[in-house]
Amino acid sequence: MTKISITAVAFDSEEDYIVFEKAQKLKKLYIGPSEYENYDEDTKQFLYKFLCEQNAFPYFVLYEPYSDVTEEIEKLYISESIPYSLRYEGSSFKRFPVLTITINGPSALKLVLEESFWIAASNQFYSISFSNNTSYKPILKKGLFGKMKQYLVPCFTMKHPATVIKIWHDGQGFNLYTNDSKYSTVEQLISYLPNGTILE
Repeated sequence: MTKISITAVAFDSEEDYIVFEKAQKLKKLYIGPSEYENYDEDTKQFLYKFLCEQNAFPYFVLYEPYSDVTEEIEKLYISESIPYSLRYEGSSFKRFPVLTITINGPSALKLVLEESFWIAASNQFYSISFSNNTSYKPILKKGLFGKMKQYLVPCFTMKHPATVIKIWHDGQGFNLYTNDSKYSTVEQLISYLPNGTILE
């Protein structure tokens, strides 16, 4: 197993392109592989082990697939009897697909991660929530040239206790957002890691 690094970081909605409601005492922890080589594969493997260790099924995987692969992904979930929903967000001029997959056990989790994690590694939005608590909301933030621009971003309702995982850039680790006391500090989180986890 690769070495894992865990860091408590400040939440910044401007940077994260994600918003929360009812987010009192929200903590953000970054968890990721220490080695640069094959970091996306290492992240995927550790994420699977971590979620199985928590045994908090059902999980809800939400991601924004590329439009040209959405139909193929749907066929896979139908053939494997994995519950999912597909909706489109945005305006009539700019709409994008959003898939929400209900993960009821380890085998479904493994299949979904194996078949879709490349989308997260391509920097499409990809999250895993411990509850079905996601909508999309418009926010104003500065664009590339400093002008305010409206963005439609995922919004998670953090009714206590709630935990959301968002895959980091290029699939290099993930951010864990939580108000669950189990994960309130790095030390607390460590006690819930899979057996055999090697920390940096």
